[in-house]
Amino acid sequence: METVALLDRDGVYGAPRFFQATRDLGLNARVGAEITLADGSVLPLIAATRTGYENLCRLITTAKLTPRPPAVHANRETTERKRPCFATWDELARHHQGLIALTGDEEGPVRRAWREQGATAASDALRQLSAIYGADSVYVEVQRHRRRGEDREITFLRDL
Repeated sequence: METVALLDRDGVYGAPRFFQATRDLGLNARVGAEITLADGSVLPLIAATRTGYENLCRLITTAKLTPRPPAVHANRETTERKRPCFATWDELARHHQGLIALTGDEEGPVRRAWREQGATAASDALRQLSAIYGADSVYVEVQRHRRRGEDREITFLRDL
């Protein structure tokens, strides 16, 4: 491997130590974050450029500092000790430049939409990501955990 990436949840907490460790090992480092969305899904974003890193930091700051109503996840209100922190699709669009989006694992917006609402909703979520980041900057994540029913999801993702 020549390049490795670190994605913290809703932050870039480990970036300084990560950059030092990769430098010591002679590797290229990429920093990103898994951004929590209002519906509870998680969107992995990787900074491809310096502008991307700046936009990622702006997005995280906006998500953390903007007053939010309590988030509703899976049809139930969350009871978090911290103030609700999530990004909206409009905020993603405002801070998209220089970022690469991954569709995420089972918590990602595409697979979550597929599980909860079906193939059309998943295709819509992927189209929305492509409209924001551009088709060249969105990558479909496929992971196998050998769970029942997973093959249907993987087949669907492969056919997107």
